[in-house]
Amino acid sequence: MEGQGISITKIKQNLLKIPTTKLSEVGDFIESILKKTESDRLKRVESLEGIWKGLGFERIIDLESSLRGIRSESEKNMLDRTQKCNS
Repeated sequence: MEGQGISITKIKQNLLKIPTTKLSEVGDFIESILKKTESDRLKRVESLEGIWKGLGFERIIDLESSLRGIRSESEKNMLDRTQKCNS
């Protein structure tokens, strides 16, 4: 049985080989696995809820939408950089 680090490395290498047209399918698949799996790591992240309370984020009208946009933009930028490095 392979170690976790080796498995993650192989998955990352294979992700770089996936055509960009199929990346959304991979993302959907990963999200479906995460929704079905209640791992300790995800529970620990949830336990941090409220950590930013009182720091001014309350003034952002639609915080969740803003965060989703920032995450999406960051993800796109990272994928673009990765593709540039591999080409």
